[in-house]
Amino acid sequence: MTPLAERLARHAAWACVAALAVLSLLPREDMVRTGAAGWMEHAVAYAGTMAMFAIGHRARLGLARPALALCGYAALLELGQHLSPGRSPALRDALAGAAGALAVALAARAIARR
Repeated sequence: MTPLAERLARHAAWACVAALAVLSLLPREDMVRTGAAGWMEHAVAYAGTMAMFAIGHRARLGLARPALALCGYAALLELGQHLSPGRSPALRDALAGAAGALAVALAARAIARR
């Protein structure tokens, strides 16, 4: 991976973290859905975020730290939905987000070992 690509991925990773917060805490009437099941949206969003961390931060942070941090972040943002009008937290969505992050971390680890 080129240094430029890694730097872009690092910036994209943190932009994804911010986007996760904004999209997770939007009031219900401001939400735009993809048409996929909510748990699937969560899994894909967290998988994409973890992919950016794997590309941009693997050498600095490893894979376990960002993966575990994203698992906690998924739970924290779900709990934060108590404060958002019309939203309610769902354990299924937090678990789907965590599963997406962990799946990509495990895949990135397997690829790096090849």
